Amino acid sequence: MMTQPDSEDVEYDSWIAHNTTYIEETKRVLEEYVELQSFEETKERVIGDNILNKDTNKYRRDVFREIARRYIPYEDEYAETPLMRVLASEVDETIKEWILYYEFSQNELIHRLTVDFLYGKYTSGSLLIQAPEIREYITVLGEDHPEIQEWSQSTLEEASTKYLSALKNFGLLKGTQEKEFEVFYVPDEAIAYVCYQLCEDDAETVEELVSHPDWRLFLFDEDEVRRRLQGISPRYIRYEKRGSTERIEPVFDDVYEAIDDF
Repeated sequence: MMTQPDSEDVEYDSWIAHNTTYIEETKRVLEEYVELQSFEETKERVIGDNILNKDTNKYRRDVFREIARRYIPYEDEYAETPLMRVLASEVDETIKEWILYYEFSQNELIHRLTVDFLYGKYTSGSLLIQAPEIREYITVLGEDHPEIQEWSQSTLEEASTKYLSALKNFGLLKGTQEKEFEVFYVPDEAIAYVCYQLCEDDAETVEELVSHPDWRLFLFDEDEVRRRLQGISPRYIRYEKRGSTERIEPVFDDVYEAIDDF
């Protein structure tokens, strides 16, 4: 089993055990939020006007609360995130969903499960992924995390099955009881989005960029990252390699400008 050291301040929550991906709902709610530029008005549209076409008032409230908790940073003032700009744009739905997957996977537990456990299974040539393996991994992870030790057995089981279902919903896995890796293609625009986010965050050199663990969310090793950056449209990023020297130059000043050109 592959394990990597934690940052000392990492704390894992169990929200994946209690919620689903809400892919279509998230696209609709954040698109509405960008249009209205108001948390309360968007909430009223979801709960009062039932724009998501959900049966009960409680379910509408639960869906809105979860989407807002994940993706809307403030209730008292409007703030447009890069994800919101993507979802409110006219780009292809496939591009929207891959970028939504990237942001969805920034949750500490989902990130750890994917870049460590799932990536390890993928690179080792494993064909099947089962929920008990995920549960075992989380249990071992809990040896150094008291918050996980407080989870019930049913929470562990739900977290394991919901995690696999989430990655199936986003297109990385397929299957019913047993999951296996799906064949998928990540669009250039999603690659550019991640590249800009990492460059604006903490990847200051080409080596830091291509070795960043976030690429493993797409099951990319460093060779695949380089291949995709070399092949990406020069509209977004200019990549040059001369001998042992590599250079990456973003075309736009920030990710928002890049999104506007998708």
